[in-house]
Amino acid sequence: MKTEESLYIKILIWAYNRQESGFVWNDLQKEFNLTKEQEQWVQKVFRSNMPASENLIDHIYNTEANSYQYFITAKGISAAIDYLNLKEAEKSGKRAEKIALVAIIVGVVVGIIQIIIQICF
Repeated sequence: MKTEESLYIKILIWAYNRQESGFVWNDLQKEFNLTKEQEQWVQKVFRSNMPASENLIDHIYNTEANSYQYFITAKGISAAIDYLNLKEAEKSGKRAEKIALVAIIVGVVVGIIQIIIQICF
């Protein structure tokens, strides 16, 4: 199983964490040290879909800052929440496996002790 998160997931969660304040494109480039190829890939995957409602990230023009402000869309938020829920379920599943293993070991030990007590007494 792949332990390192992909660039897609990293950017999605990063944008999700900035959903209220938004971000400028340079912040994204600097945060992930994107190459030109990666920048093009990010633009294709996150914001080139038509209609705009299908984009994971969209932008508005900020007249005060004279630049575009980017933000995660409803579809992007949904994808991020789905991923975070999956990670939480994965963590809960691992915890449940550990508890089940301990329960099985306790059951086996108790069973063996009962057999020994029946034989000896």
